[in-house]
Amino acid sequence: MRTGFLIKFHCNVIKEKIMNQSAMLRVCKSCGEDFAKSVKECPHCGKTVQSGMLLMLIIGIGCLAVVAALAIPLDKGPSVAREDIAAAAVDNLNAADLAAVINSKKSPNDPLLQSKLKEITGKIVQWELEVFVSTKSADSYQVVTKPTAAAPGTLLVVHPGNTQQNSFLATVKPGQRIKIKGKISGLQMGRLKIDPALMI
Repeated sequence: MRTGFLIKFHCNVIKEKIMNQSAMLRVCKSCGEDFAKSVKECPHCGKTVQSGMLLMLIIGIGCLAVVAALAIPLDKGPSVAREDIAAAAVDNLNAADLAAVINSKKSPNDPLLQSKLKEITGKIVQWELEVFVSTKSADSYQVVTKPTAAAPGTLLVVHPGNTQQNSFLATVKPGQRIKIKGKISGLQMGRLKIDPALMI
């Protein structure tokens, strides 16, 4: 009984020593021999040993990049919004009635104006408007239109669909007319904001 215990004890001690030694050793990739992890050069073949830390760091950064890319929702961008606007039915909104409310220069907090904005935000309109000024931004044009009795003053965010439209928007002069289809997204600078707006 005692002999069996001693054999088991010695086996455990030897096993622990082997595990401790293997934790302190590494295998040379060139010659296959074991040597201490603290050594920078294989004592058997003289090959410089590369630290695995750089590789681990690169793998870690790569994993983080993949996780970040998967966590960020894909922005389908204005092209999908434009397709939705192009396919959407036009809402029956009277431009002259809206002009009477929007062009009146009421305070943005006016209850009548706020009520009207709540009612029309998100609606699709198709109007022909008189251009006041057009400026280029990253992938669109900001077109300010003139308020008239027939239509409210608007701020259009127009995404040109082709080179002809791009050329028109780049050279448009005050007083020229632009026909658009777009989505009312609120009020900005006292004008009805239509974003996105498509030229038709």
